[in-house]
Amino acid sequence: MKKLTFAVALLALVALGSAAFAVVGTIDKVPGATLLLPYFEVNLDNPNGITTLFSINNASASAAVAHVTFWTDETVPTLDFDIYLTGYDVQTINIRDIFNGVLPVTADAASDPGDTISPKGSLSQDINFPGASGPCAAPSYPAGLNATVLAHIRGAHTGKTSPVFGRCSGFNYGDNIARGYITVDSVVSCNLQFPSDAGYFTANADSRNILWGDYFIVDPTNNFAQGETLVHLETVNATVPSFYERYNTVAGEDSRESLPNTFAVRYLLGGVFTGGTDLLVWRDSEIVSNLTGFTCGSNASWFPLGQTDAVSFDEQEHPTNLCLTTSDVSPNTGGAKACFPLEAQRVNVATGSVAAAPLAPPAPFGWLFLNLDTTTAGGLVYPGQAWVTAIMSASGRFSVGFEAITLDRTGTVILMP
Repeated sequence: MKKLTFAVALLALVALGSAAFAVVGTIDKVPGATLLLPYFEVNLDNPNGITTLFSINNASASAAVAHVTFWTDETVPTLDFDIYLTGYDVQTINIRDIFNGVLPVTADAASDPGDTISPKGSLSQDINFPGASGPCAAPSYPAGLNATVLAHIRGAHTGKTSPVFGRCSGFNYGDNIARGYITVDSVVSCNLQFPSDAGYFTANADSRNILWGDYFIVDPTNNFAQGETLVHLETVNATVPSFYERYNTVAGEDSRESLPNTFAVRYLLGGVFTGGTDLLVWRDSEIVSNLTGFTCGSNASWFPLGQTDAVSFDEQEHPTNLCLTTSDVSPNTGGAKACFPLEAQRVNVATGSVAAAPLAPPAPFGWLFLNLDTTTAGGLVYPGQAWVTAIMSASGRFSVGFEAITLDRTGTVILMP
């Protein structure tokens, strides 16, 4: 009994500590109401090729449902499903399984009377969750995705035609690697809506900051693996720019804190790290185009996204403006070359990508200043939300990944009560 009492007390202290030190607007490492996996890759041609794994964890003793949405790199939602979590539960997902048609199987108390599908611990709640008789009836998704939906997500996330939309939804790199990003929302009822749908948050949003998680990009061919925490977005208790605000149907109803727009990050283009530096960059396009895609052979109406500033500093503090078609000038007139043109992407600092122009700093070692605000054709500057992670690698030997340093943000910093 003493051990159990101590455990409960310890958990209560942890929960209080998280709430007391959470600061809306700083994207700190505390449980949130929404999680963002800013970029994923899955090689659909090679079952032993690159893939991405992530976890969804419940920091509360109370049961919860996590609503998972897949988005293409050109901001088209393609798939959503629910995951039931008992108290302090964890669900791990290999995204390759999703693209093979296999979804996580979970169940609430009513659908799992034997407690074998979603077992609960001695300190965990297991309840009959609202809506469980519908989209997350147990065992949830036992048959997986049907052939049409499977072809839909495979096509949409590789820049090919979707049989559901009859259009394209993402950038086509020509390598059959599925790319995109994922959001995970805590919801109060199982549902079959996208976060961009009208009424999604008014009907389903859970304001509790209880979700946390991490992700890994694993590349067995090159002996690489990098891991990071997911981006944790807390519920906002005041009127500030919100994470989902670009969707007019949502119009701030999500009450999720917004992301930063300006970053500092180191780069290495030589020495031990012979593979150089890749940047994994998620961006907010601000302008929502057709959410069912676009004519194949073209791109979303906002493509490519520019950037307000990209500057490299070498180890002698010499600055160089990057991503410009002109020579080094002051003031910087903006990003004439799109170094981060998509909503989710991997960009090599030295060489860019099929979609992105290279940054190509002149020195092999230094750091980058990135202001990822976007500028419209009319010259208006949008405070663009973003997230940046750096990956440094040595070919076939080792790699390391870490988040960029936040320098400024789009929203207002508000202390949580």
